[in-house]
Amino acid sequence: MNIVVLSLLVLCTVSVAIATFVCLYHLSLMFFALFSRSQRRSGAGTRCHSFAIVIPAHDEEATIALTLDSCAALEYPKDKIAIYVIADNCSDHTVEVAAGYGVTCLVRNDEARRGKGYALEWALPQVVADGYDAIVVLDADCEIDARALNVFDAHLDSGERVLQADYVVANPDQNARTYVLALANTLENDCFYAPKSALGMAVLLRGTGMVFHRDVLIQFPWHARSIVEDVEYSCRLLWGGYRICFVPETRVISAFPAARSQLAIQRARWIGGGIRSVAACAPQLVWEGVRTGRVVLFDAVLTMLIASRPLVIAQFVLSLLLAILCWQVSPAAWSAILLACCLVVAAGYIVYAATGVIRLGISRRRIWLLACTPLKVVEYLFVALKSLFRYGTDGWQRTPRTD
Repeated sequence: MNIVVLSLLVLCTVSVAIATFVCLYHLSLMFFALFSRSQRRSGAGTRCHSFAIVIPAHDEEATIALTLDSCAALEYPKDKIAIYVIADNCSDHTVEVAAGYGVTCLVRNDEARRGKGYALEWALPQVVADGYDAIVVLDADCEIDARALNVFDAHLDSGERVLQADYVVANPDQNARTYVLALANTLENDCFYAPKSALGMAVLLRGTGMVFHRDVLIQFPWHARSIVEDVEYSCRLLWGGYRICFVPETRVISAFPAARSQLAIQRARWIGGGIRSVAACAPQLVWEGVRTGRVVLFDAVLTMLIASRPLVIAQFVLSLLLAILCWQVSPAAWSAILLACCLVVAAGYIVYAATGVIRLGISRRRIWLLACTPLKVVEYLFVALKSLFRYGTDGWQRTPRTD
């Protein structure tokens, strides 16, 4: 066996081992979610906590009314709720719409420091100073479940200090693109973060539906300014010893990108920002994990890596191609084992995806949308590839609400 073939086999072995480990990680969490009897909060808390709902908004006059309507419908004592809209560099009528609902509107104009992270850094100290027990961060294109504050209150009663609500796609049946996003989101909620939270593993914040006890924001003021400010702040909290509790009992709902242009802008921001977050946060988390022996910090790094679905898919495809190549150039027992492992991993992911399809729900239209899924996955991977070439760009760009 020459050195080229040996190197190829070694490279393939490492790649297949990684793909197998990641698949087993996903499947283990999925089976735990399916067969465990984890306890959920009933939402019957003491209703003793007061909540400030903070809504960052940049030119959101078209969507913020629905968000504020959902806040007005919350089933919680009204004297324990305050709503703040951060009108961040707005050039439309967001301020006027918010004023019509009688909420507190914090107007910010700073073109040099644009983006949600900067807006929260500016506004949250003002909200914390007003003395509310907990702060809920809600995007201006989201609707919150009517019983959400009752559920949050129950978790705060139990001692939890950082919560992340279930984040649900509002328009799964609009087209094949939104169906794929809804399917992936269902798997992420039900078969990834929910079991990880139940097992005490690392959970990352998701940008909206986030809840912080005031003590957390006092101890760790919000200084997350990157494109993926939620991941950046998650790492800081985990490093500081705070557990992030995923709350599947309640949810926030938002329409996901239906047009290709919307998807390209949003995912380029998320994927590119995610890569930078891993590069910036992973070394510190690993070092702190080694120093303190806290396994959750290693799991946080792993979570940041495998929560990127395009990265997982691309790595598996690479492993499969390498295994096929090894079988072609050296059709021996080890090559056959590597190829067989890839096929088993593929079967595992088929089971994983099928679980998501069932949990999302089946209808005649969704069967048709499911048939279109492979094309949309390829499109998603193409968007992810373009994001890699934009790795060095730090500019913030809002996702268009319409194509």
